[in-house]
Amino acid sequence: MNSSPIMEVMSTVQTRAVLMALQRLGHATNLELHEALAADLPELSLTSMHRITARLIERGEIGTVATDARTVVLDARPETHDHFVCTKCGGVVDIEIPDSAINAIQQQLGTHLADAGVVVRGVCAVCRTREGSAQRSS
Repeated sequence: MNSSPIMEVMSTVQTRAVLMALQRLGHATNLELHEALAADLPELSLTSMHRITARLIERGEIGTVATDARTVVLDARPETHDHFVCTKCGGVVDIEIPDSAINAIQQQLGTHLADAGVVVRGVCAVCRTREGSAQRSS
């Protein structure tokens, strides 16, 4: 199916806007990206957002983060790297686990870890602070 030149230009503008928004946010879901772009690109549908990000993932321009959630979290950095994922709020932060720690884990397991990056799960500082505040006020 041939697309019109106008549709190609619009798609390029939208793709650039998605990339720039993800760069700004670092990590985001398609819904979060869509909300971030709603004021500037009101014609951008959530379906188009999914298609754009799928194409960017396929081309290796953005990455994804393995979380326990059903929602795909997009990553502005396509190269392999490690993450911390908050089990309370779902927040994602890039971290760097030293090779010595990776080697120690591999020795304990007697296996080789995948080269897809390590994901550490726990409760982030913001959620811990909220929990502490809630406990003190009750």
